[in-house]
Order: sequence, then C-alpha cells, then structure tokens
Amino acid sequence: MLSLSETIGERLLLTLWVGALWSIGYLAVPLAFVSLETLVAAEYAAKLFFAVNVIGLISGTLILLGKLSIQRGRVLHSWRFWVLISMLVITLIFSMYVQPEMASIKTIDNWRQNTDLAQSFERLHMLSQNLYLMLSIAGLLLVLSTDKQHMAQQA
Repeated sequence: MLSLSETIGERLLLTLWVGALWSIGYLAVPLAFVSLETLVAAEYAAKLFFAVNVIGLISGTLILLGKLSIQRGRVLHSWRFWVLISMLVITLIFSMYVQPEMASIKTIDNWRQNTDLAQSFERLHMLSQNLYLMLSIAGLLLVLSTDKQHMAQQA
C-alpha cells in the first residue's frame, strides 16, 4: 500500500526534476544565449545541463527505488514505471555519452574550422535537442498524470 508521504515524496522529486528540465532548457539557457557572448553562454549552458542531469539521476533513482521497494512486481505493469525508466536511460545517455563527447570536441583548438569535428558536434547537438525534448515531454506527462492503479489500492 502506498502511503501519503511516499506519494508526496515521489511527486516532489518528480516535480524538482521536471521543473529543472523545463526551467533550464527552455528559460535559462535560451536567455543566456540572448544575454551573453556565445562562448560564455555555451559554457554556462553546459554547466546548467550537467546540474539538470545530476538532479535527474538522483531524483529518478530515488523514485525508482521507492517504487520497486513498495510496489514490488506490480510496478512492472505501470506505464509510469516504464516512462521513468526511459527518462533515466535518456539522462544516462546525456551524462555518459552526449555531453562528454561534445565537451571533448570543444577542447580541440579550432574545432569549428575542422569540417568533420564541426559536423560531429552538430549531430551530437541535434541528438541532444531531440532527446531533451523527449525527456521534457515524458516528464510533463508524469507530472500531469496520477498513478491511478496504486491510488485505488490505497482506498
């Protein structure tokens, strides 16, 4: 049985994660590029996205562990569980592949003049944008929905 405090804890962690996704990705970073020099804004954006990934990995892991320990095998039948798993996987892809690859390209002098490096960076950036959009929408779905199956078990 899901207790009220467990539900509130999950909602708070989820709201923290998704709120960070939306406020950083669609407010802070675009404003940084409007207000700051491009190179400074890019460095700032990378730090902000790193922070969002840390928030996501911690929050998502805590939510996942809570669901697994409380709901056990029943959680596997919940679409919300699989959306959460997908969000964690996307966040891991960002943290372990996309951002490190982009950062390594940027360490090379004159990388923008090298066509291959510039194209690689552009592909990674496009992948990053698409994954971030998927992550943002998935998170919004979780925030706006409720876990009706487990809420019904409380009654």
